Amino acid sequence: MATDFEVFGGKEFFSSLVKDFYQEIISDPILKPMYPEDDIDGAIERLTLFLMQYWGGPTTYSDQRGHPRLRMRHAQFPIDF
Repeated sequence: MATDFEVFGGKEFFSSLVKDFYQEIISDPILKPMYPEDDIDGAIERLTLFLMQYWGGPTTYSDQRGHPRLRMRHAQFPIDF
């Protein structure tokens, strides 16, 4: 049985999805300041790897970055309006 990762189109699908998402982020005057310009490429890579793993693809994200404890990893960043 194919994984969702495979059904969606594998790495190419997730890479394209995340690149399109970040294009919208960097063109949005409200969201752009939340993402350091010097780390956009890194952010794209990390989100791509995370989504690929989440949807049944390779475990590269966990292999490189450890368990994806998002709340703990992001607790230092305030989110407000």
